[in-house]
Amino acid sequence: MKKLYLGFLAILFTVISLSGCVSAGSQDVIREELPHGLIVVVKSNPDSKVLGINVLGKNRSAMEPEGKTGIADFTNRMLLKGTTSRSAEQIGKDLANIGAEITTVDNPWIPYDDIYTTHSFTFIKFQTIDEFADKGIEILSDLVSNSTFPDEEITKTKQEMMSILGRGKGSTSETCRNLFYSTLFKDHPYGKPIMGDAQSIGSITRDDLINFHKRFYSPNNMIIAIVTNLDANQMMDKIKNAYGSLPKVDFPEPQIPAPNPLTSPVKVEKMMEKEQVYIYLGEPMPGIKSPDAPALDLMNSILSSRLGLNLREVKGLAYSVGSSIHFDRDFGWFIASIGTRPQNYQEALDGILGEMKKIREEKITPDELEKAKNGIWGSMLFYRLSRINQAYYMGMNEFRGVGYDYDDKYIETLRKVTADQVKQVAEKYLNTDNYVLAVVGKL
Repeated sequence: MKKLYLGFLAILFTVISLSGCVSAGSQDVIREELPHGLIVVVKSNPDSKVLGINVLGKNRSAMEPEGKTGIADFTNRMLLKGTTSRSAEQIGKDLANIGAEITTVDNPWIPYDDIYTTHSFTFIKFQTIDEFADKGIEILSDLVSNSTFPDEEITKTKQEMMSILGRGKGSTSETCRNLFYSTLFKDHPYGKPIMGDAQSIGSITRDDLINFHKRFYSPNNMIIAIVTNLDANQMMDKIKNAYGSLPKVDFPEPQIPAPNPLTSPVKVEKMMEKEQVYIYLGEPMPGIKSPDAPALDLMNSILSSRLGLNLREVKGLAYSVGSSIHFDRDFGWFIASIGTRPQNYQEALDGILGEMKKIREEKITPDELEKAKNGIWGSMLFYRLSRINQAYYMGMNEFRGVGYDYDDKYIETLRKVTADQVKQVAEKYLNTDNYVLAVVGKL
């Protein structure tokens, strides 16, 4: 089984190398910060004719005005609804004419499609073929810069968002996630639901959207990352022509503090008439720049595998179970979660805490460590198969302050982590006494 897994990774690595994700010696990357603050990263690689562009809007939740939570999501949903020169219908036709695809929010109807959504930033993922680069860049620039937010489209979008929010209120997992974040982060920007709630969305007006859009998609609040077959300098010139005249909007950059350390366990509960209980258990962690981040990444991978094996496969306790670690620029956080039957609640909770204690106290086996390294490597390669995702991750890493080429170096860093280092970071950061515990369901 292990040989098959490693063989799959080798094939995947070869495919991605051929597609230009890690093709050594054949790519050219340039980064430039324009006078008005726009950061542009262009990677040129001749191995594909696909053009991938990601526009990142910085500090999503921290930029939202008080009482207008969800306005960033609302704004992104409106970008395709009309500009000063195009109606929504014309936008659709122009995109279809060049075979372009554009994504401004994750699809709520597809399970596990929210991996790109974060409190930290928004994304606009755009792809076409290099043959249509000029037209594609013009359309994308128009959508980002010249949206008009027609009243009739605002009404439709508001109804769409209310429907999604209503569906989410019936989900124990989504309710538990929101409860966990609001408790761990409290009054922090990351404590707010990304899509807002019925009250905040209902209060958003056209003037609110216009004013927010002006600041949020100002050049000094954007990072544009591009992966292309065209010459990198030529592509940089095209971006400068399209975005270079945008006016800079001065505003204080939001300061996003780390969540307060926990000195005692915090438990919050919410009753739902569902034949299920969902648990989120987690705590603060260091940020992406910490030298401990790679070992913590591996620790989480090993712990998540153990949770899946022991609580789901062996004990049959879980509908879904696992753990995750999230690294922001200056801080991070860890989450272990499980969905189970109400009668299994205590055993499931004890099981999570028990696995957390084991990884702090027991040795990591060489096989576990190697599997975790290969698993992270394979996952990274898989999610960077497409050029648009390569652009997304370049922009994300640039925003997190570790540089657009962070992923290129990360695997080598990960390879050097030892089992002792993984155990050390578990002992140092994984607190089994003080944590946030959110519980939702039939209690």
